[in-house]
Amino acid sequence: MSFKKETFLRSLPREWIEVYSAITSLGFIPTLVGGTVRDFFLFDKLGADWDIELTHPKISFNKDYWKSFGKGLSSLGKVSYLPFEVIRLEFNQIHFEFSPPRKENFLNDWANLGHSNFEATFDWQMDFKEAVLRRDFTINAMGIRFTNKTSVEFLDPLNGETHLLNKLLYPCGPDFQKDSVRFLRAFRFKRKLGLDFSQDLINILNLMPVTRLASHYLWEELQKSQLPKDMLYELLHFKKNDQELIHFIDRDKLLENWSEFSSALIDQTGHDYWMIALEWVNISSQEWQENFKLSKDQSVRLSRWVAQTKKMVTLRPESFQGEFEAILAHQDFNLVFDWYFTTKHLAQKKTTSQVLKLLDKKIPDWSFLFKVDMPVDVKHIDPPLRSKYQVWNLCQRL
Repeated sequence: MSFKKETFLRSLPREWIEVYSAITSLGFIPTLVGGTVRDFFLFDKLGADWDIELTHPKISFNKDYWKSFGKGLSSLGKVSYLPFEVIRLEFNQIHFEFSPPRKENFLNDWANLGHSNFEATFDWQMDFKEAVLRRDFTINAMGIRFTNKTSVEFLDPLNGETHLLNKLLYPCGPDFQKDSVRFLRAFRFKRKLGLDFSQDLINILNLMPVTRLASHYLWEELQKSQLPKDMLYELLHFKKNDQELIHFIDRDKLLENWSEFSSALIDQTGHDYWMIALEWVNISSQEWQENFKLSKDQSVRLSRWVAQTKKMVTLRPESFQGEFEAILAHQDFNLVFDWYFTTKHLAQKKTTSQVLKLLDKKIPDWSFLFKVDMPVDVKHIDPPLRSKYQVWNLCQRL
């Protein structure tokens, strides 16, 4: 693995020419940094999200000058201002984020303050090696500096290229452990990119405080990993004796029933599906709902539906075939009736639209109920019985 300069130059989008001209006309020197550089090494192509660090050889950082720089970019596309002096430019289909080099000075009580527990100082003349010490992993601390329109220089002061080649995650600097979200990012990159932890990183992760880490960071990093269930599995194992981070799940019970849980988790992108899978292995979803501040009513509804569905496993469709009046008197017909319409309701909701996949797995005989059309003409049935008649009619057709 090595930097393919010619491939990189050929990959530059046409939008970059205009952006480069706007930057350099003011004396700034651009360096592409972060995940875009890392992914170029992995996949030989440039993505659409660019992080660009700007240095200036002559002037000190000035907020007014920086804001005027952002205004100047508005002729190219939509400009927005993000925290820590980041300026985003949306130019056609590419997002450019510009930032000055910075140091992060962590507050004294950083262990109890969670993410963003620092104050930033900015310096346009900061050396690249000093600037990247604030970053998370060495594989994200490589840079490609543009010396002119057709020439670039590869910067790798922390040996990120070697670490990427060896598939190992190393922390960048001495303050790594002071940003608790990095604990989660380590597992995300390990899972997403197929990397292992270096011993240096393992030592730090074992000691990192995560008590104050907000739950939305956990959910965000799980989703970014693209394999959230697998990432959660690793988290549960890594912190066996530390319930600080995932205190809202019965870890031992979940691991004991992991195979069944995995089978019931039909979609990993929505909280509703996770709560369904937890209920399926008899773990209450209430703490999940409370931890992520979700709808309590929905949690109760899902819990009830799972309990009904598990009862349906023991019932046979043929038990509900026969004369209408006789089936109405069946001791479990009200269960079938309630379960059918609850399932229909869930299946129509965007957040739970894949529940029928779970039924195909767990109770395929009953899943056919939702593949048969409802009878249209039910005017001859008394209104209080019409819905029950429809369900009875469907049962006859299974």
